[in-house]
Amino acid sequence: MNKKRVDPFLPMWSEPPAWPLSQPIVVLLSKSGFTLEPSMVIQLAHGLRRSPRTAWEQLAAMEEAIGGVGIHNVNRSEGKWLMGAYRSEFRPLFRPIQYVSGKIFGEDLVWDARHIVQWSCGHVEDSIKYRFGLLENDHASLGILLTRRPIIERSLEPHLLNWLRLLNHEVYRGSKHALEDIHIDSHRFTAADAVAVYLMCRWAGVKILQPTGVFSHWQEPRPPLPL
Repeated sequence: MNKKRVDPFLPMWSEPPAWPLSQPIVVLLSKSGFTLEPSMVIQLAHGLRRSPRTAWEQLAAMEEAIGGVGIHNVNRSEGKWLMGAYRSEFRPLFRPIQYVSGKIFGEDLVWDARHIVQWSCGHVEDSIKYRFGLLENDHASLGILLTRRPIIERSLEPHLLNWLRLLNHEVYRGSKHALEDIHIDSHRFTAADAVAVYLMCRWAGVKILQPTGVFSHWQEPRPPLPL
């Protein structure tokens, strides 16, 4: 556990874990079926902190290869404002991606890593609810959806279902909790963890949503923000 400043009159601070990509994330990558090497994730995370423009181009290329809605096309400009490029009825699906887009190029990717992980997993959770018509009337967590909703268990491809359960157990549950105790370090995720989880959740979100046809009509009839 990382040491933490205990003086109540000084601001809290947190050091990231010593490893660039934590073991649960490495396991998730290996079991996902999504082609993404750990070394590539680590390089991209370093780039986001040191060479944002180059990293943006690399990330945009990955996003386009995944397809669907991602950082590369979720935003549009309206005057001086940055708005969601999605139709209002799809806000629950794509707003988490918009949140990620506002932090992944931010000043402190390490500090925001937990939030990025949580929003990325939230996109997966809401994608499942959308596909099965549960967005408006089912407030169950991802874990409940994957274990106590027979229609979901029957409909999702077994490999994807098992991977989503692993994502929930190893990553999502921990990302929801900020502080259990004022002197305990809550930052369980590195910058590379955040990038890896985001890209894996994007991949999973596309697989979940593809049968719904949402990607043919998600966008407002206005041009997205240019790269």
